[in-house]
Amino acid sequence: MAARSYGACFLCQRAAAVKIIFRCVSAAAQPQPGSDFLKGEPHRKHPGVTNLKTVRLPEELQLAAQSIIHTIGAQVPQLAVRTHKLTNFLWSRKRAVEDLTLRQKAVSMEKELWEKATQKTGDFDEQVLEDRIRKKVLSDLRRTTYRWTPLKYDEELGVVYMAARLAGGYAAVRRALNEIKKRDPSFAPQSLLDFGSGLGTVAWASHSCWGDSLKEMVCVDSSAPMNILAERLLKGNDERAEPHFKQVYFRQFLPVSPK
Repeated sequence: MAARSYGACFLCQRAAAVKIIFRCVSAAAQPQPGSDFLKGEPHRKHPGVTNLKTVRLPEELQLAAQSIIHTIGAQVPQLAVRTHKLTNFLWSRKRAVEDLTLRQKAVSMEKELWEKATQKTGDFDEQVLEDRIRKKVLSDLRRTTYRWTPLKYDEELGVVYMAARLAGGYAAVRRALNEIKKRDPSFAPQSLLDFGSGLGTVAWASHSCWGDSLKEMVCVDSSAPMNILAERLLKGNDERAEPHFKQVYFRQFLPVSPK
């Protein structure tokens, strides 16, 4: 009888301890309304919350892209497969290593190899050792440095890029511009310079935000086929049609004069 009472009491104590632990974990997991980083503000006013919930392509841009895919895209072999591959490649791409960073890394590696070589006893030919260390540094740099190469967009690759990144590129720019507009509602730009304009998504997004104030938009891209494709999107895939919005100028290089 005493053993049964002791067992029941032990189980009650254990259950109570488990309840206390769960309460502590639950309290720690739930953010407190008066957290320091919110300064007492409710969560809906968190500075990281964006007001633009869903971004959609302008109807004119969407129809133009679909028309181009049906006409030019039909001539591109394996468009869906190449679109998927290009998307994966762009997401996995890294930034090019700066020359200064590469030189600093080479000097550091060379210094470390020299210190290891001089610690060994015995005579050695300094010129032979220098050549060996230089070859070792170059070999290691080639093996460990990311090989960044520019993409050359011809007509086919431009259509593939459009199918892969038109919607995502427009949405990213549109969200960024919306944050500017939210923070400064009085901001009304009159001109725009887009360096590396690609499909012209910045011009479309800027027109959606400040179509009433923008008087001139200059789009610069080194790929002539990409500029042609961006202009076709602006005209709804009809070369004889008027652009959806005017005052957009496409250039392959930056203007010589800042004016």
